[in-house]
Amino acid sequence: MRRGTRGAAYLVLGAAGAALLGWLIYAFTISVQGSSGRDRVFVIALAGVAVVVAAIVLLSPPVRDAEVAMARPLLGVSLPAVRDRHSWASRWRGAAWAGWVLVVGAVAAITLLAGVPGGVGLIVTGAGSAGQLLWRVPAGIALVLGSFAIQAVFGWLLAVSAPKILGPTLADRLALAADRERELARSNELARELHDTIGHSLTAISVQAEAGRAVGLSDPQVAHRAFERISATAAAALEELDTVLGALRGGPRGRSAAELAGLVHAAATPEPSVLEMIGDWDAIPESLSGEVFRIVQEGLTNAVKHGVGAARVRVVIGSSATVTITNPISGEPDSSTRKGRGLVGLQERATLAGGTVEAGPTSNGKEWKLCARLPIC
Repeated sequence: MRRGTRGAAYLVLGAAGAALLGWLIYAFTISVQGSSGRDRVFVIALAGVAVVVAAIVLLSPPVRDAEVAMARPLLGVSLPAVRDRHSWASRWRGAAWAGWVLVVGAVAAITLLAGVPGGVGLIVTGAGSAGQLLWRVPAGIALVLGSFAIQAVFGWLLAVSAPKILGPTLADRLALAADRERELARSNELARELHDTIGHSLTAISVQAEAGRAVGLSDPQVAHRAFERISATAAAALEELDTVLGALRGGPRGRSAAELAGLVHAAATPEPSVLEMIGDWDAIPESLSGEVFRIVQEGLTNAVKHGVGAARVRVVIGSSATVTITNPISGEPDSSTRKGRGLVGLQERATLAGGTVEAGPTSNGKEWKLCARLPIC
């Protein structure tokens, strides 16, 4: 449906509403003039009740919502969803739009009803008189066509004014901004989860593939074990990815102490990593246990990438959950490799949980230490 047709449909609705309102006013006027005494008082009171009911309907919360839903297809305008339905700012916008549609529809109908018959009259009288044929017929045709053409102007006027009258209130804008913020937070959460899950698995696969390639000819058994670990890690990564996507759809997923221990023991560090846990793991809320799991996972990924030995993971559960991961490094740490998306994701996780994350080389420069503290509510 083209924009002109959409505008015409809305003008018909406005003209019909204006005609109904005009007829009611006319009927009320005739009734008042034809009555007296108590009958006249009754008619006036009835009219007052009708006005009050109409005002209540026009100022009711669903009106603006329905008008926005109608304006989108009938006028071809883009209007955001109504979030603020109950404030007076929203209600007045709905009532103002209804009144504006009635005014524009009435003017458009009067223009059409006056212009078309007038133009036809000029054409008929001009055709019956040879002396007036040259100017009456063209003028009549122009008047008829102009009466229809100007309807497009009225439709355009409604389309232009709809966003200004029906557009979002301040409360709508705040609600839409909150929606966008939640959307962005959800996108960031998805990015962190995928980075931690896929990044950890790909790092392990890369290390094992490099080991298998290096000893493939000289020690086939070691290469075979490396390829077995690659296969197991890839299968675990697919399972973990399915878990992550399910958690993102249904909310945060808790992690058990056994899962955390399995994560540490399966880390592809040059030497087997160790886990020390102090406190009751079950005292951690499910959402927080998932965050601790991801922090340990990212710390182990960094240990595999940049470390030269086993990673030592220490988890202390008290008034807060404290995670400390230490792994040896060779020489001066390469700061360019330490400032990737992983540490940024850890900072985001900790901030959202109300905690902190610190990472950097120890004072002797021989180890890298990551420390995260998350409060337990």
